Amino acid sequence: MAANEHKNLSSANRHNPKDFENATNNTILSKTIGTSATGTDGNLEWKGKAYMGVTNYKMQGYTTGATNYYYGEDIADTKSPYEMAVDYGNSAVASGSLTVTKMFRIGQGVVIPETAEVTSVKGWITSNGSNVVTVAICKVTPTADATAALVPVVIDEIALTGLSSNDKMVAISETTITTSALAAGDIIFPMIKEASGGSTIYMNLTIQTTTF
Repeated sequence: MAANEHKNLSSANRHNPKDFENATNNTILSKTIGTSATGTDGNLEWKGKAYMGVTNYKMQGYTTGATNYYYGEDIADTKSPYEMAVDYGNSAVASGSLTVTKMFRIGQGVVIPETAEVTSVKGWITSNGSNVVTVAICKVTPTADATAALVPVVIDEIALTGLSSNDKMVAISETTITTSALAAGDIIFPMIKEASGGSTIYMNLTIQTTTF
């Protein structure tokens, strides 16, 4: 058996996989689906890590717009999780805070099970007004056995202009995320505000994450 077989070469003498030099950063070598009955005729391809280990989190709700941010009702309310009628008391996320009780009972709050990264926010809003509507996707990082209020961190803020009709949808399509990193145990949730209050706003979106 030849001593120079590929398996016997040191790392310095092994070549990179096919197309490695041209592959974009943060990608993984994979194989396309192909068409054969055996499922083995696919081609090699470099695929973005965002397509590996993907998790999607759905968030949906409605509110009557106000200039302060509003978030979802307490889970004890019969209109939870969809009605977003709790006044955050501020128009800037960093200017306010949530008690542990309020934070923990937000009906739309989702606990992140593993260290992850937000890669996109996709979805739609409708508004029967023509004002700018801002959707904020926020996170808090709870601490066990602690009572201190928590200041949410903005994962991303998305500003959209209403089309004066709940029959007209406005697309949400975000791939440049302000604060993408999530820790295991973080809780994420949405908030909504309007440049000038009074419109009826509906939101339906999906947050996509991938593991590190």
